[in-house]
Amino acid sequence: MVHHIAKRQKVDELEAGEEAVLFNSDTLSKIISYLPSIDLLNLALTNKKFGVSNNNVDPSLIDESTRIAIHEVATEEQLTALPHYEGESTLADYHYLQLLRKPLVFDQLVGAEYVNSGDKSCIRHSGEEFGRYETAFSINVLRTGKHYATFKHNGHNLFVGVMRSGQANQRACGIPCKKQFYQNFSQTHGDCNNDNNIHSCLYHSYSGDCFSSDWSGSDNEYESWEGSEKIYGEIGLLLDLDEGTLTVYKNGRKLGVMKRGLAGSYCWVVSMWRGSQVTIKRGTLPPPCKRVGMCAASFRDILNPDRG
Repeated sequence: MVHHIAKRQKVDELEAGEEAVLFNSDTLSKIISYLPSIDLLNLALTNKKFGVSNNNVDPSLIDESTRIAIHEVATEEQLTALPHYEGESTLADYHYLQLLRKPLVFDQLVGAEYVNSGDKSCIRHSGEEFGRYETAFSINVLRTGKHYATFKHNGHNLFVGVMRSGQANQRACGIPCKKQFYQNFSQTHGDCNNDNNIHSCLYHSYSGDCFSSDWSGSDNEYESWEGSEKIYGEIGLLLDLDEGTLTVYKNGRKLGVMKRGLAGSYCWVVSMWRGSQVTIKRGTLPPPCKRVGMCAASFRDILNPDRG
C-alpha cells in the first residue's frame, strides 16, 4: 500500500512537471513556431487547458504563446503588415504571418494555366481563347503595411496589379476592370474595404497606363501618370496600404506612384494576352532611384492588341 502511494505521488510529480513545461507560454511559443496555423487552431479547440480567449483582458495560454511566437519569428516589415482588426485573435495574426512568409503563387486561374504543375508561381496564356485576356490571382490577402512583388514576363501585353480578394466563377473572363469579370466574382473580406471604391488597379505593360475600376457597372477608368513607361522583363509593384499608394518599378528602377487612395483588402492579380508567360515572386524593395523616359499607346491598341 505504501509502495502504491509513493508510486502515485511520483507519477503526479512527473505529470505536474510536464504540465509546468508544456503549459507555459514561453515553452509553448517555441512549439507553436513549428506548427501550421490549422494545427494550432485544432490544438486550441480540443484542449481546454490551452483555450481560445474572446477578449484581450484575459488572454488564454494559446493567445499569449502565439503572441510571443509571432514576435520571435516575424521581421519588422512583417509585423507592420499584420492586420489588427477588432474581434480577430492572435491565431488569425499567426495564420496571416504564415502566408506572409510563404512564396507568392497564383492560387486561382481564370483561363490561364500553370507552366509546370508543381510550380504555381509561373503561369501562361492557355491559347484557347486567342481574342481574350486570361487572368490569375493570389489568395494571399494584403490588408495593411507594405507589400512588394515582382512579375517577370516574356510578353508585351500584360496587366499586373491588385484587386479585391475573392472567388471567380466559371463565367468570369477578361481583365478585372471589365464587367464580364467582376460581375462573376464574389468578394471576401468585404468588411475590410474601409468604404473604398478602388476595387481593382492595374498597370499595363505596353502603354504604361493605369487602369482602375469601382466595379459599379462601367468597365474601367484608365489614365496616364507621370512615370508611365513600357516595361519588358520585370515589373515591380509596391503596395503601401499605410499611405494608400501603388508604386511601379521597371527592372528594379522606380518609375513613381501610379495610384493613390487605395484602402482595404487586396490581392495580387495578372491578366495576360496570348503568348504571355508570367512568374510572380515576393521581392525585397529596391533602393530609391531616378525615373527616366516616358511613352504611351492608344486606348484602342490596349484593349484590342490585334487591331490596326
